[in-house]
Amino acid sequence: MHKLRLLGGLALLALATGGCGLSSGSHERNIVVPADPTLLDYVNPATVNGLTSQSLSEGESARRYVHITYPQLKDAPALGTALHKEAERQLHAFRAVVSAASSDALRPRDPGTGYKDQDSGAGYRTGSTGRGDGFKSSRPPAKGFKSSPPPAKGGTRALSLGGHLSESAFTSPSLRRPELNVQWELTAASPDVVGVRLRSGEYVGAGWARSTRTFWYDRHRDQVVGATGLLAGKPAVQEAARLVREGLEPRGAAVDRSAVTATPDRLDSMAFNRMGDLVVEFDDCEIGSCSLGRVAVAVPAWQVQPLLSPTGRLAQAAAVAASGKTALPPLGSEDGPAQAPPITSPARPDDKPPVGAGTRAGSGVQAAAPAGPPYRHVDCSKAKCVALTFDDGPGPQTPRVLDALRDGGARATFFAVGTNAEANPSVLRRMHDEGHLIGNHSWAHRDLTKLPLNRIVDGLSRTQEVITEGSGRMPALARPPYGVASPDVLEAAHRVGVALVGWDVDTRDTPEDPEGRGEDPATITHRAVSGARPNAIILLHDTNGATADAVPDILKELGAKGYTFVTVPELYGSPGMEPGHFYRSATATQVNGP
Repeated sequence: MHKLRLLGGLALLALATGGCGLSSGSHERNIVVPADPTLLDYVNPATVNGLTSQSLSEGESARRYVHITYPQLKDAPALGTALHKEAERQLHAFRAVVSAASSDALRPRDPGTGYKDQDSGAGYRTGSTGRGDGFKSSRPPAKGFKSSPPPAKGGTRALSLGGHLSESAFTSPSLRRPELNVQWELTAASPDVVGVRLRSGEYVGAGWARSTRTFWYDRHRDQVVGATGLLAGKPAVQEAARLVREGLEPRGAAVDRSAVTATPDRLDSMAFNRMGDLVVEFDDCEIGSCSLGRVAVAVPAWQVQPLLSPTGRLAQAAAVAASGKTALPPLGSEDGPAQAPPITSPARPDDKPPVGAGTRAGSGVQAAAPAGPPYRHVDCSKAKCVALTFDDGPGPQTPRVLDALRDGGARATFFAVGTNAEANPSVLRRMHDEGHLIGNHSWAHRDLTKLPLNRIVDGLSRTQEVITEGSGRMPALARPPYGVASPDVLEAAHRVGVALVGWDVDTRDTPEDPEGRGEDPATITHRAVSGARPNAIILLHDTNGATADAVPDILKELGAKGYTFVTVPELYGSPGMEPGHFYRSATATQVNGP
Protein backbone atom coordinates (compact mmCIF):
# COMPACT_ATOMS: atom_id res chain seq x y z
CA MET A 1 0.00 0.00 0.00
CA HIS A 2 1.27 3.42 -0.85
CA LYS A 3 2.00 5.60 2.15
CA LEU A 4 1.15 9.24 1.66
CA ARG A 5 2.72 12.42 2.90
CA LEU A 6 0.39 15.36 3.50
CA LEU A 7 2.13 18.56 2.57
CA GLY A 8 0.79 20.46 5.56
CA GLY A 9 0.97 24.21 5.21
CA LEU A 10 1.94 24.06 1.54
CA ALA A 11 -0.63 26.60 0.38
CA LEU A 12 -0.48 30.25 1.20
CA LEU A 13 -3.80 30.85 -0.48
CA ALA A 14 -7.11 28.91 -0.25
CA LEU A 15 -9.27 30.27 -3.01
CA ALA A 16 -12.26 27.98 -2.90
CA THR A 17 -15.60 29.26 -1.62
CA GLY A 18 -17.46 27.49 1.19
CA GLY A 19 -17.97 23.89 0.24
CA CYS A 20 -15.15 23.84 -2.29
CA GLY A 21 -13.38 20.55 -2.23
CA LEU A 22 -16.31 18.75 -0.56
CA SER A 23 -18.31 15.96 -2.09
CA SER A 24 -21.41 14.15 -0.91
CA GLY A 25 -19.46 10.96 -0.35
CA SER A 26 -16.75 12.46 1.83
CA HIS A 27 -18.37 11.67 5.20
CA GLU A 28 -19.28 8.19 4.07
CA ARG A 29 -15.56 7.52 3.50
CA ASN A 30 -14.81 8.97 6.97
CA ILE A 31 -12.16 11.31 5.54
CA VAL A 32 -11.03 14.38 7.44
CA VAL A 33 -11.43 17.31 5.05
CA PRO A 34 -8.32 19.53 5.06
CA ALA A 35 -8.80 23.18 5.96
CA ASP A 36 -7.21 24.14 2.66
CA PRO A 37 -8.49 22.14 -0.33
CA THR A 38 -5.35 22.99 -2.30
CA LEU A 39 -3.27 20.71 -0.05
CA LEU A 40 -1.96 17.66 -1.87
CA ASP A 41 -1.08 14.15 -0.72
CA TYR A 42 2.15 12.63 -2.00
CA VAL A 43 3.02 8.97 -2.39
CA ASN A 44 6.00 7.74 -0.41
CA PRO A 45 8.48 6.84 -3.19
CA ALA A 46 9.97 4.03 -1.10
CA THR A 47 6.73 2.07 -1.57
CA VAL A 48 6.88 2.14 -5.38
CA ASN A 49 8.67 -0.86 -6.87
CA GLY A 50 11.35 -0.18 -9.44
CA LEU A 51 11.65 3.54 -8.65
CA THR A 52 14.98 5.37 -8.47
CA SER A 53 15.91 9.03 -8.42
CA GLN A 54 18.02 10.46 -11.23
CA SER A 55 20.20 13.52 -10.65
CA LEU A 56 21.70 16.08 -12.98
CA SER A 57 24.21 18.58 -11.59
CA GLU A 58 26.83 21.00 -12.82
CA GLY A 59 29.30 20.45 -10.01
CA GLU A 60 30.95 22.40 -7.23
CA SER A 61 33.43 24.17 -9.50
CA ALA A 62 30.85 25.41 -12.04
CA ARG A 63 29.86 29.07 -12.33
CA ARG A 64 26.27 28.09 -11.57
CA TYR A 65 24.76 25.86 -8.93
CA VAL A 66 22.52 23.27 -10.58
CA HIS A 67 20.85 20.27 -9.00
CA ILE A 68 17.95 18.61 -10.81
CA THR A 69 16.32 15.36 -9.73
CA TYR A 70 13.49 13.38 -11.26
CA PRO A 71 12.09 9.86 -10.76
CA GLN A 72 12.73 6.95 -13.03
CA LEU A 73 10.47 3.89 -13.07
CA LYS A 74 11.80 0.62 -14.37
CA ASP A 75 8.47 -0.26 -16.02
CA ALA A 76 7.79 3.24 -17.39
CA PRO A 77 10.67 4.26 -19.68
CA ALA A 78 8.44 6.75 -21.52
CA LEU A 79 7.97 8.69 -18.28
CA GLY A 80 11.72 8.75 -17.64
CA THR A 81 12.35 10.01 -21.16
CA ALA A 82 9.79 12.81 -20.81
CA LEU A 83 11.18 13.91 -17.44
CA HIS A 84 14.74 13.85 -18.77
CA LYS A 85 13.71 16.12 -21.65
CA GLU A 86 12.06 18.47 -19.18
CA ALA A 87 15.25 18.52 -17.10
CA GLU A 88 17.23 19.43 -20.22
CA ARG A 89 14.71 22.14 -21.09
CA GLN A 90 14.91 23.74 -17.66
CA LEU A 91 18.70 23.54 -17.62
CA HIS A 92 19.06 25.16 -21.05
CA ALA A 93 16.55 27.88 -20.13
CA PHE A 94 18.40 28.58 -16.87
CA ARG A 95 21.74 28.82 -18.67
CA ALA A 96 20.23 31.31 -21.11
CA VAL A 97 18.83 33.45 -18.28
CA VAL A 98 22.15 33.41 -16.42
CA SER A 99 24.02 34.29 -19.59
CA ALA A 100 21.70 37.22 -20.25
CA ALA A 101 21.97 38.47 -16.68
CA SER A 102 25.68 37.75 -16.22
CA SER A 103 27.99 40.39 -14.81
CA ASP A 104 31.26 40.45 -12.93
CA ALA A 105 29.35 40.15 -9.67
CA LEU A 106 27.77 36.88 -10.75
CA ARG A 107 31.00 35.25 -11.87
CA PRO A 108 33.37 33.49 -9.45
CA ARG A 109 36.59 35.48 -9.22
CA ASP A 110 38.58 32.59 -7.81
CA PRO A 111 37.41 29.21 -9.16
CA GLY A 112 39.31 27.39 -6.43
CA THR A 113 37.82 29.14 -3.43
CA GLY A 114 34.67 30.95 -4.52
CA TYR A 115 33.97 34.67 -4.50
CA LYS A 116 36.55 37.03 -3.08
CA ASP A 117 35.23 39.86 -0.96
CA GLN A 118 37.33 41.05 1.93
CA ASP A 119 34.53 43.20 3.35
CA SER A 120 32.35 40.30 4.37
CA GLY A 121 33.04 37.09 6.22
CA ALA A 122 29.48 35.86 6.12
CA GLY A 123 30.11 32.88 3.89
CA TYR A 124 32.86 30.28 3.82
CA ARG A 125 33.80 27.85 1.10
CA THR A 126 35.86 24.70 1.02
CA GLY A 127 37.92 23.71 -1.97
CA SER A 128 41.52 24.93 -1.63
CA THR A 129 44.56 23.26 -0.18
CA GLY A 130 45.73 23.46 3.39
CA ARG A 131 45.15 22.17 6.89
CA GLY A 132 42.23 22.90 9.18
CA ASP A 133 40.41 21.28 12.06
CA GLY A 134 37.16 23.20 12.11
CA PHE A 135 35.71 25.98 14.21
CA LYS A 136 32.84 26.19 16.62
CA SER A 137 29.58 27.59 15.29
CA SER A 138 28.65 29.33 18.51
CA ARG A 139 31.53 31.77 18.08
CA PRO A 140 31.64 32.73 14.38
CA PRO A 141 34.02 35.56 13.50
CA ALA A 142 32.56 38.87 12.40
CA LYS A 143 34.84 39.44 9.44
CA GLY A 144 35.94 36.00 8.33
CA PHE A 145 39.14 34.26 9.33
CA LYS A 146 42.61 35.66 9.41
CA SER A 147 45.31 33.47 7.96
CA SER A 148 48.95 33.59 8.85
CA PRO A 149 51.06 36.28 7.13
CA PRO A 150 52.29 35.39 3.65
CA PRO A 151 55.86 34.12 3.57
CA ALA A 152 58.65 35.49 1.46
CA LYS A 153 58.44 34.72 -2.22
CA GLY A 154 59.18 31.09 -2.95
CA GLY A 155 58.60 30.01 0.67
CA THR A 156 56.00 27.64 2.06
CA ARG A 157 53.60 27.75 4.93
CA ALA A 158 50.82 25.66 6.42
CA LEU A 159 47.57 27.54 5.94
CA SER A 160 45.38 28.12 8.98
CA LEU A 161 41.64 27.43 8.90
CA GLY A 162 41.14 30.94 7.59
CA GLY A 163 43.55 30.24 4.77
CA HIS A 164 41.51 27.46 3.26
CA LEU A 165 37.99 28.71 3.97
CA SER A 166 37.36 31.56 1.59
CA GLU A 167 36.25 34.94 2.89
CA SER A 168 33.42 34.98 0.36
CA ALA A 169 30.22 37.00 0.67
CA PHE A 170 27.47 34.48 0.10
CA THR A 171 24.98 36.51 2.10
CA SER A 172 25.34 39.45 -0.29
CA PRO A 173 22.69 38.92 -3.04
CA SER A 174 24.90 40.55 -5.65
CA LEU A 175 27.65 37.98 -5.08
CA ARG A 176 25.75 34.73 -4.67
CA ARG A 177 26.03 32.26 -7.50
CA PRO A 178 22.97 31.69 -9.68
CA GLU A 179 21.16 28.51 -8.70
CA LEU A 180 18.64 26.12 -10.21
CA ASN A 181 17.11 23.42 -8.01
CA VAL A 182 14.44 20.98 -9.21
CA GLN A 183 12.80 18.44 -6.89
CA TRP A 184 9.93 16.02 -7.40
CA GLU A 185 6.97 14.43 -5.66
CA LEU A 186 4.59 11.68 -6.73
CA THR A 187 1.04 12.98 -6.79
CA ALA A 188 -0.25 9.50 -7.69
CA ALA A 189 1.13 6.00 -8.17
CA SER A 190 -1.36 3.27 -9.00
CA PRO A 191 -1.55 0.34 -11.43
CA ASP A 192 -3.26 2.75 -13.84
CA VAL A 193 -1.49 6.08 -13.59
CA VAL A 194 1.60 7.84 -12.19
CA GLY A 195 1.68 11.57 -11.47
CA VAL A 196 4.92 13.54 -11.03
CA ARG A 197 5.06 17.10 -9.70
CA LEU A 198 8.31 18.89 -10.47
CA ARG A 199 9.01 21.77 -8.08
CA SER A 200 11.62 24.18 -9.40
CA GLY A 201 13.42 27.05 -7.72
CA GLU A 202 15.63 29.57 -9.47
CA TYR A 203 17.93 32.30 -8.18
CA VAL A 204 19.59 34.80 -10.50
CA GLY A 205 20.46 37.57 -8.07
CA ALA A 206 16.96 38.86 -7.34
CA GLY A 207 15.35 36.44 -4.92
CA TRP A 208 14.16 32.85 -5.13
CA ALA A 209 11.46 32.19 -7.75
CA ARG A 210 9.37 29.01 -7.54
CA SER A 211 7.42 27.16 -10.21
CA THR A 212 5.68 23.80 -10.55
CA ARG A 213 4.87 21.52 -13.44
CA THR A 214 3.09 18.15 -13.47
CA PHE A 215 3.41 15.15 -15.77
CA TRP A 216 1.04 12.20 -15.95
CA TYR A 217 1.84 8.71 -17.19
CA ASP A 218 -1.09 6.60 -18.34
CA ARG A 219 0.03 3.00 -17.96
CA HIS A 220 -2.72 1.60 -20.20
CA ARG A 221 -1.77 3.86 -23.09
CA ASP A 222 1.96 4.00 -22.30
CA GLN A 223 1.63 7.74 -22.79
CA VAL A 224 2.93 10.80 -20.93
CA VAL A 225 0.83 13.97 -20.92
CA GLY A 226 1.17 17.37 -19.32
CA ALA A 227 -1.34 18.87 -16.92
CA THR A 228 -3.89 19.78 -19.62
CA GLY A 229 -3.87 16.11 -20.68
CA LEU A 230 -6.08 15.51 -17.64
CA LEU A 231 -8.85 17.37 -19.52
CA ALA A 232 -10.86 16.18 -22.53
CA GLY A 233 -9.78 18.55 -25.26
CA LYS A 234 -9.76 22.29 -25.90
CA PRO A 235 -13.35 23.03 -24.80
CA ALA A 236 -12.70 21.30 -21.46
CA VAL A 237 -9.47 23.26 -20.98
CA GLN A 238 -11.31 26.51 -21.69
CA GLU A 239 -14.04 25.64 -19.19
CA ALA A 240 -11.47 24.70 -16.57
CA ALA A 241 -9.75 28.07 -17.06
CA ARG A 242 -13.12 29.81 -16.59
CA LEU A 243 -13.72 27.92 -13.34
CA VAL A 244 -10.29 28.89 -12.10
CA ARG A 245 -10.91 32.56 -12.89
CA GLU A 246 -14.20 32.25 -11.02
CA GLY A 247 -12.35 30.82 -8.02
CA LEU A 248 -9.99 33.79 -8.08
CA GLU A 249 -12.77 36.36 -7.75
CA PRO A 250 -12.51 36.64 -3.93
CA ARG A 251 -8.93 37.83 -4.34
CA GLY A 252 -9.99 40.98 -6.13
CA ALA A 253 -7.14 43.08 -7.49
CA ALA A 254 -4.49 40.94 -5.77
CA VAL A 255 -4.39 38.69 -8.84
CA ASP A 256 -4.83 39.26 -12.55
CA ARG A 257 -7.63 36.86 -13.51
CA SER A 258 -7.21 37.71 -17.18
CA ALA A 259 -3.76 36.09 -17.01
CA VAL A 260 -5.42 32.68 -16.52
CA THR A 261 -5.55 31.52 -20.12
CA ALA A 262 -6.55 28.16 -21.54
CA THR A 263 -2.99 27.32 -22.63
CA PRO A 264 -0.64 24.48 -21.65
CA ASP A 265 2.06 26.89 -20.49
CA ARG A 266 -0.32 28.61 -18.03
CA LEU A 267 -2.22 25.53 -16.86
CA ASP A 268 0.92 23.41 -16.49
CA SER A 269 0.53 22.23 -12.88
CA MET A 270 -2.64 20.31 -11.98
CA ALA A 271 -3.27 17.40 -9.63
CA PHE A 272 -6.08 16.02 -7.49
CA ASN A 273 -6.55 16.30 -3.75
CA ARG A 274 -7.97 13.50 -1.62
CA MET A 275 -11.52 14.68 -2.33
CA GLY A 276 -11.05 14.46 -6.08
CA ASP A 277 -10.95 18.23 -6.55
CA LEU A 278 -8.65 19.51 -9.28
CA VAL A 279 -5.89 21.62 -7.72
CA VAL A 280 -4.50 24.17 -10.18
CA GLU A 281 -1.20 25.85 -9.20
CA PHE A 282 0.49 28.93 -10.59
CA ASP A 283 4.14 29.94 -10.52
CA ASP A 284 5.45 32.82 -8.46
CA CYS A 285 4.66 36.17 -10.10
CA GLU A 286 2.66 34.43 -12.84
CA ILE A 287 -0.79 35.92 -12.21
CA GLY A 288 -0.09 38.40 -9.45
CA SER A 289 2.46 40.05 -7.24
CA CYS A 290 5.52 37.98 -6.38
CA SER A 291 4.79 38.62 -2.71
CA LEU A 292 1.73 36.35 -2.94
CA GLY A 293 3.92 33.24 -3.08
CA ARG A 294 2.09 30.11 -4.12
CA VAL A 295 -1.32 30.73 -5.67
CA ALA A 296 -3.59 27.71 -6.09
CA VAL A 297 -7.27 27.03 -6.72
CA ALA A 298 -9.26 23.86 -6.01
CA VAL A 299 -11.99 23.25 -8.58
CA PRO A 300 -14.62 21.01 -6.87
CA ALA A 301 -14.83 17.43 -8.05
CA TRP A 302 -18.44 17.71 -9.19
CA GLN A 303 -17.54 20.61 -11.47
CA VAL A 304 -14.43 19.07 -12.96
CA GLN A 305 -15.71 15.50 -13.41
CA PRO A 306 -17.45 16.15 -16.79
CA LEU A 307 -14.28 17.81 -18.14
CA LEU A 308 -11.84 14.94 -17.50
CA SER A 309 -10.11 12.86 -20.15
CA PRO A 310 -9.72 9.08 -19.64
CA THR A 311 -6.28 9.74 -18.13
CA GLY A 312 -7.79 12.44 -15.92
CA ARG A 313 -10.42 10.04 -14.60
CA LEU A 314 -7.72 7.51 -13.74
CA ALA A 315 -5.70 10.20 -11.97
CA GLN A 316 -8.70 11.41 -9.98
CA ALA A 317 -9.64 7.87 -8.97
CA ALA A 318 -6.06 7.17 -7.86
CA ALA A 319 -6.02 10.26 -5.60
CA VAL A 320 -9.40 9.48 -4.03
CA ALA A 321 -8.60 5.78 -3.50
CA ALA A 322 -5.25 6.59 -1.92
CA SER A 323 -6.85 8.96 0.60
CA GLY A 324 -8.11 6.06 2.69
CA LYS A 325 -4.62 4.65 3.18
CA THR A 326 -2.26 5.34 6.05
CA ALA A 327 -0.62 8.75 5.80
CA LEU A 328 2.81 9.75 7.05
CA PRO A 329 2.94 12.65 9.51
CA PRO A 330 3.24 16.07 7.88
CA LEU A 331 6.75 17.38 7.39
CA GLY A 332 5.77 21.04 7.44
CA SER A 333 5.57 23.51 4.60
CA GLU A 334 7.93 23.83 1.67
CA ASP A 335 9.40 26.89 3.36
CA GLY A 336 10.11 25.12 6.65
CA PRO A 337 8.62 25.58 10.11
CA ALA A 338 7.86 28.98 11.55
CA GLN A 339 10.30 28.45 14.40
CA ALA A 340 13.61 26.62 14.55
CA PRO A 341 13.65 23.44 16.68
CA PRO A 342 15.19 23.73 20.14
CA ILE A 343 18.93 23.32 20.49
CA THR A 344 20.06 19.83 21.39
CA SER A 345 23.03 19.36 23.67
CA PRO A 346 26.09 17.98 21.90
CA ALA A 347 27.77 14.87 23.23
CA ARG A 348 30.25 15.49 26.02
CA PRO A 349 33.86 14.47 25.37
CA ASP A 350 33.50 11.46 27.67
CA ASP A 351 30.44 10.35 25.71
CA LYS A 352 32.24 10.11 22.38
CA PRO A 353 31.76 6.83 20.50
CA PRO A 354 34.64 5.02 18.84
CA VAL A 355 36.09 6.74 15.79
CA GLY A 356 33.92 6.14 12.75
CA ALA A 357 30.81 5.21 14.71
CA GLY A 358 27.56 7.13 14.32
CA THR A 359 25.67 8.72 17.18
CA ARG A 360 22.19 9.97 17.70
CA ALA A 361 22.62 13.68 17.16
CA GLY A 362 23.23 15.55 20.36
CA SER A 363 22.47 12.64 22.67
CA GLY A 364 25.80 10.91 22.99
CA VAL A 365 23.97 7.59 22.60
CA GLN A 366 25.67 5.24 20.20
CA ALA A 367 23.47 3.85 17.46
CA ALA A 368 23.17 0.17 16.62
CA ALA A 369 26.37 -1.56 15.55
CA PRO A 370 26.72 -2.26 11.82
CA ALA A 371 25.45 -5.58 10.57
CA GLY A 372 28.17 -5.84 7.94
CA PRO A 373 31.92 -6.45 8.23
CA PRO A 374 33.40 -5.98 11.70
CA TYR A 375 34.90 -2.60 12.46
CA ARG A 376 38.62 -2.50 11.61
CA HIS A 377 40.52 0.15 13.53
CA VAL A 378 43.09 2.04 11.47
CA ASP A 379 45.54 4.44 13.07
CA CYS A 380 45.88 7.11 10.40
CA SER A 381 48.74 8.76 12.26
CA LYS A 382 50.78 5.72 11.26
CA ALA A 383 48.98 4.28 8.23
CA LYS A 384 48.77 6.03 4.87
CA CYS A 385 45.05 6.81 4.85
CA VAL A 386 42.72 8.38 2.32
CA ALA A 387 38.95 8.93 2.53
CA LEU A 388 36.83 8.50 -0.58
CA THR A 389 33.57 10.43 -0.27
CA PHE A 390 30.57 10.19 -2.59
CA ASP A 391 27.93 12.93 -2.84
CA ASP A 392 24.38 13.37 -4.16
CA GLY A 393 23.10 9.80 -4.11
CA PRO A 394 21.80 7.29 -3.70
CA GLY A 395 20.86 6.78 -7.33
CA PRO A 396 20.94 4.24 -10.14
CA GLN A 397 24.76 4.19 -10.23
CA THR A 398 25.25 3.73 -6.48
CA PRO A 399 24.99 -0.10 -6.50
CA ARG A 400 27.84 -0.23 -9.04
CA VAL A 401 29.97 1.98 -6.78
CA LEU A 402 29.18 -0.29 -3.85
CA ASP A 403 30.09 -3.36 -5.91
CA ALA A 404 33.50 -1.86 -6.72
CA LEU A 405 34.16 -0.92 -3.09
CA ARG A 406 33.17 -4.39 -1.94
CA ASP A 407 35.39 -6.07 -4.51
CA GLY A 408 38.27 -3.78 -3.54
CA GLY A 409 37.80 -4.29 0.19
CA ALA A 410 37.43 -0.53 0.69
CA ARG A 411 35.26 1.54 2.99
CA ALA A 412 33.94 4.98 2.05
CA THR A 413 31.70 7.80 3.23
CA PHE A 414 28.47 8.58 1.36
CA PHE A 415 26.76 11.95 1.75
CA ALA A 416 23.13 11.29 0.82
CA VAL A 417 20.57 13.86 -0.33
CA GLY A 418 17.38 13.46 1.69
CA THR A 419 14.99 13.22 -1.25
CA ASN A 420 17.14 10.53 -2.88
CA ALA A 421 17.58 8.68 0.40
CA GLU A 422 13.82 8.62 0.89
CA ALA A 423 13.37 6.96 -2.51
CA ASN A 424 16.17 4.38 -2.04
CA PRO A 425 16.11 3.01 1.54
CA SER A 426 17.37 -0.43 0.47
CA VAL A 427 20.55 1.15 -0.88
CA LEU A 428 21.09 2.93 2.45
CA ARG A 429 20.75 -0.40 4.24
CA ARG A 430 23.30 -1.97 1.93
CA MET A 431 25.76 0.89 2.55
CA HIS A 432 25.41 0.36 6.27
CA ASP A 433 25.63 -3.43 6.11
CA GLU A 434 28.81 -3.29 4.03
CA GLY A 435 30.58 -1.09 6.56
CA HIS A 436 30.34 2.33 4.93
CA LEU A 437 29.47 5.56 6.71
CA ILE A 438 26.45 7.61 5.61
CA GLY A 439 26.41 11.38 6.05
CA ASN A 440 23.80 14.09 5.57
CA HIS A 441 23.90 16.15 2.34
CA SER A 442 20.78 18.24 3.12
CA TRP A 443 17.22 17.53 2.04
CA ALA A 444 17.11 19.07 -1.44
CA HIS A 445 20.71 20.10 -2.25
CA ARG A 446 19.98 23.82 -1.98
CA ASP A 447 22.76 26.32 -1.34
CA LEU A 448 22.16 26.52 2.40
CA THR A 449 23.71 29.97 2.68
CA LYS A 450 20.65 31.37 0.87
CA LEU A 451 18.26 29.93 3.47
CA PRO A 452 17.22 31.18 6.92
CA LEU A 453 18.31 29.22 9.96
CA ASN A 454 14.95 27.54 10.58
CA ARG A 455 14.85 26.08 7.07
CA ILE A 456 18.44 24.84 7.27
CA VAL A 457 17.66 23.06 10.53
CA ASP A 458 14.43 21.64 9.09
CA GLY A 459 16.14 20.23 5.99
CA LEU A 460 19.04 18.69 7.90
CA SER A 461 16.64 17.20 10.45
CA ARG A 462 14.42 15.67 7.76
CA THR A 463 17.44 14.07 6.18
CA GLN A 464 18.66 12.74 9.53
CA GLU A 465 15.32 11.00 10.04
CA VAL A 466 15.18 9.46 6.56
CA ILE A 467 18.75 8.15 6.68
CA THR A 468 18.26 6.77 10.19
CA GLU A 469 15.06 5.01 9.16
CA GLY A 470 16.67 3.51 6.07
CA SER A 471 20.08 2.55 7.43
CA GLY A 472 19.49 2.02 11.14
CA ARG A 473 22.09 4.61 12.16
CA MET A 474 21.78 8.36 12.61
CA PRO A 475 24.43 10.38 10.73
CA ALA A 476 27.07 12.22 12.74
CA LEU A 477 28.45 14.04 9.67
CA ALA A 478 27.02 16.40 7.05
CA ARG A 479 28.42 18.01 3.94
CA PRO A 480 26.80 21.30 2.90
CA PRO A 481 25.86 21.34 -0.81
CA TYR A 482 28.55 22.91 -3.00
CA GLY A 483 30.86 22.97 0.03
CA VAL A 484 29.62 26.39 1.16
CA ALA A 485 28.73 27.36 4.70
CA SER A 486 27.85 30.41 6.78
CA PRO A 487 27.40 31.10 10.49
CA ASP A 488 23.75 30.01 10.19
CA VAL A 489 24.79 26.74 8.52
CA LEU A 490 27.25 26.06 11.33
CA GLU A 491 24.65 26.92 13.94
CA ALA A 492 22.17 24.56 12.28
CA ALA A 493 24.78 21.78 12.28
CA HIS A 494 25.34 22.40 15.99
CA ARG A 495 21.60 22.17 16.70
CA VAL A 496 21.12 19.02 14.65
CA GLY A 497 24.27 17.44 16.09
CA VAL A 498 26.45 16.93 13.01
CA ALA A 499 30.00 17.91 12.11
CA LEU A 500 30.41 19.53 8.68
CA VAL A 501 32.87 18.00 6.23
CA GLY A 502 34.54 19.52 3.18
CA TRP A 503 37.20 18.04 0.90
CA ASP A 504 40.65 18.84 -0.40
CA VAL A 505 40.69 16.84 -3.66
CA ASP A 506 37.95 17.65 -6.18
CA THR A 507 37.84 15.17 -9.04
CA ARG A 508 35.31 17.39 -10.86
CA ASP A 509 33.40 14.30 -11.90
CA THR A 510 29.96 15.91 -11.88
CA PRO A 511 28.78 16.28 -15.47
CA GLU A 512 27.98 19.74 -16.77
CA ASP A 513 26.30 18.65 -19.99
CA PRO A 514 22.56 17.79 -19.99
CA GLU A 515 23.22 14.33 -21.41
CA GLY A 516 24.88 13.34 -18.13
CA ARG A 517 28.10 12.04 -19.68
CA GLY A 518 30.57 14.03 -17.61
CA GLU A 519 34.27 13.38 -17.70
CA ASP A 520 35.60 10.05 -18.86
CA PRO A 521 36.66 7.46 -16.23
CA ALA A 522 40.36 7.83 -17.03
CA THR A 523 40.30 11.58 -16.30
CA ILE A 524 38.40 11.06 -13.04
CA THR A 525 40.89 8.39 -11.99
CA HIS A 526 43.85 10.63 -12.81
CA ARG A 527 42.48 13.52 -10.76
CA ALA A 528 41.78 11.31 -7.75
CA VAL A 529 45.17 9.56 -7.82
CA SER A 530 47.30 12.61 -8.62
CA GLY A 531 45.58 14.71 -5.95
CA ALA A 532 45.73 12.10 -3.21
CA ARG A 533 48.05 12.52 -0.24
CA PRO A 534 48.01 11.08 3.27
CA ASN A 535 44.76 11.91 5.12
CA ALA A 536 43.18 13.53 2.06
CA ILE A 537 39.41 13.71 1.58
CA ILE A 538 38.53 13.01 -2.06
CA LEU A 539 35.27 14.27 -3.56
CA LEU A 540 33.38 11.98 -5.96
CA HIS A 541 29.72 11.54 -6.96
CA ASP A 542 27.89 8.21 -6.99
CA THR A 543 25.27 9.67 -9.36
CA ASN A 544 27.69 9.66 -12.31
CA GLY A 545 28.17 6.55 -14.46
CA ALA A 546 31.72 7.56 -15.39
CA THR A 547 32.58 7.75 -11.69
CA ALA A 548 31.23 4.25 -11.12
CA ASP A 549 33.45 3.09 -13.99
CA ALA A 550 36.45 4.86 -12.46
CA VAL A 551 36.20 3.52 -8.90
CA PRO A 552 37.90 0.13 -9.57
CA ASP A 553 40.93 1.86 -11.11
CA ILE A 554 41.05 4.46 -8.33
CA LEU A 555 41.14 1.70 -5.74
CA LYS A 556 43.76 -0.25 -7.68
CA GLU A 557 46.13 2.68 -8.29
CA LEU A 558 45.86 4.20 -4.81
CA GLY A 559 46.17 0.74 -3.27
CA ALA A 560 49.38 0.21 -5.22
CA LYS A 561 50.69 3.43 -3.65
CA GLY A 562 50.11 2.00 -0.19
CA TYR A 563 46.89 3.82 0.73
CA THR A 564 44.33 2.42 3.16
CA PHE A 565 40.72 3.44 2.46
CA VAL A 566 38.92 4.70 5.57
CA THR A 567 35.84 6.70 6.49
CA VAL A 568 36.19 10.42 7.23
CA PRO A 569 36.12 10.22 11.07
CA GLU A 570 39.02 7.78 11.08
CA LEU A 571 41.25 10.50 9.64
CA TYR A 572 40.84 12.54 12.81
CA GLY A 573 41.83 9.81 15.26
CA SER A 574 40.89 9.76 18.93
CA PRO A 575 40.00 13.49 19.25
CA GLY A 576 37.03 12.79 16.99
CA MET A 577 34.79 15.33 15.27
CA GLU A 578 32.50 17.74 17.10
CA PRO A 579 29.01 18.88 16.00
CA GLY A 580 28.91 22.41 14.66
CA HIS A 581 32.53 22.39 13.47
CA PHE A 582 33.58 22.53 9.81
CA TYR A 583 36.31 19.99 8.99
CA ARG A 584 37.87 20.96 5.72
CA SER A 585 40.88 18.65 5.63
CA ALA A 586 42.87 16.28 7.80
CA THR A 587 46.08 16.73 5.81
CA ALA A 588 49.22 18.41 7.10
CA THR A 589 50.55 19.20 3.67
CA GLN A 590 52.59 22.36 3.14
CA VAL A 591 51.50 24.56 0.26
CA ASN A 592 53.45 27.01 -1.84
CA GLY A 593 53.24 30.61 -0.76
CA PRO A 594 52.65 33.52 -3.12
